[in-house]
Amino acid sequence: MATNFPLAEQSGETPESVPTYYTSNVLKLLTEDLEKRQDAQVLDMGPVCTENITFIAQRVKRLCVCDMFLRLDRHLRKGLPTERVWRHLDYPPRSFDGILLWELADRLDDREARSLTDLCQTLIRPGGKVFVFVLGELGVSSVVNTFVIGDGFRVYLRPQPHLDLPFQGRKNRDVLSLMTPFKPVKSFIYRNGLREFLFQHE
Repeated sequence: MATNFPLAEQSGETPESVPTYYTSNVLKLLTEDLEKRQDAQVLDMGPVCTENITFIAQRVKRLCVCDMFLRLDRHLRKGLPTERVWRHLDYPPRSFDGILLWELADRLDDREARSLTDLCQTLIRPGGKVFVFVLGELGVSSVVNTFVIGDGFRVYLRPQPHLDLPFQGRKNRDVLSLMTPFKPVKSFIYRNGLREFLFQHE
């Protein structure tokens, strides 16, 4: 697996906080791949924002948005079994060329994360790619963020304090183990500790 350590741009960084933006290399690679596909379809699992809907919808034929962060938060607040939350992802098998998970893996325990991987394996088309983002050791805050895509693939972290989800945190080997059904394509570890992975369904 190719791993690069670019000096990604940062802003608003303090010793106790995650930087407020960075420039995404993996998102650029994923977007370039999707733009080459005819009739590309993408699933974004949230958190949802209008900027991302606009950005992705302009580059693919169809964008589906299912905010799993919001649904998980509702299930936890109501004391419902979390395994029931996956019924919201009732798309037909092999529906998508790309799936965006952002930091969803950081908000799930091992059993839930495995369920997510199994679903991705069912929903992705052969050759399709899955984007995974994890906070790394900077995930000291329980605040959930929306990752807002801006110009030049600069991604801004927008806090969502209304969402109350536990932070699990995963190291590189944990992410690779979790995504075992997929082939690792690329990963980037930024100097601010943020990490991105791109996986492909073979």
